[in-house]
Amino acid sequence: MSIPIESRRIFGETEEIARLKGAVVGIGGAGCSMINNLRRLGITEMKLIAVNTDVASLRSIKADYKFLAGESFLGGRSARTIENGRRAMEEVADRVAAAIGDSEVVLILSGLGGGAGTGGHIALLEYLKDRMKEALTISFVTLPFSSEGEVRIRNAQLGLSEILDLSDVTLVAFNDILRQKYPNLPLVRAYRIIDQRIADIIRGIWALQQLDPLPGMPNVDFAVMKNLAKNSGLGMAGLGEGSNVKVAFEAAIQDPFGDADIRGCKGIVGYIEGPETLISTESITYVQESLTRNLRIPESYFGLKPGMEMHRSKIFVFAFSAKSRMVETYLSGVSR
Repeated sequence: MSIPIESRRIFGETEEIARLKGAVVGIGGAGCSMINNLRRLGITEMKLIAVNTDVASLRSIKADYKFLAGESFLGGRSARTIENGRRAMEEVADRVAAAIGDSEVVLILSGLGGGAGTGGHIALLEYLKDRMKEALTISFVTLPFSSEGEVRIRNAQLGLSEILDLSDVTLVAFNDILRQKYPNLPLVRAYRIIDQRIADIIRGIWALQQLDPLPGMPNVDFAVMKNLAKNSGLGMAGLGEGSNVKVAFEAAIQDPFGDADIRGCKGIVGYIEGPETLISTESITYVQESLTRNLRIPESYFGLKPGMEMHRSKIFVFAFSAKSRMVETYLSGVSR
């Protein structure tokens, strides 16, 4: 049966309105490097915005928008302190916000420990919290190697403490775990593994608005995610892959660069991707029971992303209000 022309027009217009609008902002040297790698990985779903005080570093970044922060008092050089990074971001915050535009979700990336990334991340969150209250803010931060020295560690502790309070959701990656997992890998290639995870998260969030219902589970879209994510604190997001749904699910709920524990968290959203022939009633039941009985998560929403040419299953998850002993230990002694 064909769909009438008027119905097709209405469906098309509605789908365009429902399309998720988002922006990714990389701040400081590490954050801008992440933006570069996201462009290399083909991320087009969201605007890519780079902000740095170092003009030489910023020049090589490939982004949709680039902003040199703190030019009036830093002269295109490194921020060095958190306060300088904060002040530098405040100078360009209006322009960054204009680039973000009407985005419903803003993902902010930085490596904590230095001045531009740490101070700039905090200042942008403060701006968005005050001027763009409806936008969902998700922070992804990396913590410095323990060998980087007391000053950078202290800066990262102070920065993480404030970011957890200001951001709706915060995802944390420990560089020390990256080194433990890939001790012989060149550092540039190791960091790209983290960047691939960020790309998976971006595509996972984007896909939430384009899912089919999954039989037996409440349906999910970005509005559901936003309701759970607002002011939820520490989060955990991941993409798992396996020969079947069970294997993919167990991989998805593991935090690869931390120890985020989703047991008893506020809620979780996600989707199962693969051919419908691989998604059996038994596998859906396994996911359901794992979330409700084993992990004791009160709210879970999943959808189906058809992948007819796939021979393996993938599962994306995003959990909110997770716990982490590593983060708690890292922040011990910091006044919040």
